Amino acid sequence: MKLVAWIFRIVLFVLLFVLALRNTGDADLQLFFGAVWHAPLILILLAAFGLGILAALAAVAPGLMRQRMEAARLRRALGEARRASPVDVVPPEAKPGVSYNVVGPKV
Repeated sequence: MKLVAWIFRIVLFVLLFVLALRNTGDADLQLFFGAVWHAPLILILLAAFGLGILAALAAVAPGLMRQRMEAARLRRALGEARRASPVDVVPPEAKPGVSYNVVGPKV
């Protein structure tokens, strides 16, 4: 399966690379306040792709940070609970010789 995935990635890269080489013509990007950016079309597409990645990361970052802070808080609470509880206490379900869900007389 890994081989198929790598073959797919290589084919996709080659196709996109050929597409980039075929679109090297100059293009004008009309910006705000009358500014114009003259660049090859593939460079403008690459810049738009990069800006899309940055926008996606900026949109996801607050949720990720919130989740990381909550996970750290829960880890601290778990550590404090483990330190506060005595180590030698064994729950009843962990005692050897106790059988549950057994049909018939207890031995």
